[in-house]
Amino acid sequence: MTDVTAAFFDGLRQRDYEPSLAHKSGVVRVDVDDDGRSERWFVGIDDGNIKVSKRNQAADSTIRVDKQLLERIVTGEANAVAALLRGAMALEGDWNLLLVFQRLFPSPS
Repeated sequence: MTDVTAAFFDGLRQRDYEPSLAHKSGVVRVDVDDDGRSERWFVGIDDGNIKVSKRNQAADSTIRVDKQLLERIVTGEANAVAALLRGAMALEGDWNLLLVFQRLFPSPS
């Protein structure tokens, strides 16, 4: 079975540059809860250049989300901002960076 979350982050790593993120910078940490186990991803955005890592680093925004919800977000079945507004996931830090980061997710169907 394919890990949808890992596939999403690996896809970001391969994109390298995203024009819709030009003139945007920051680091988003995504803490994924999978039945009590935690996985952490870091996505650095530097003027449209994307770097994905699992190595700890300082982050401007931290998103805490359940793995099942994140899988729905990265497949376009759910919207990250809507999930945040209804309390299904948590955000610490820069809200604007979440809005920028959301551009990397597919649009909900």
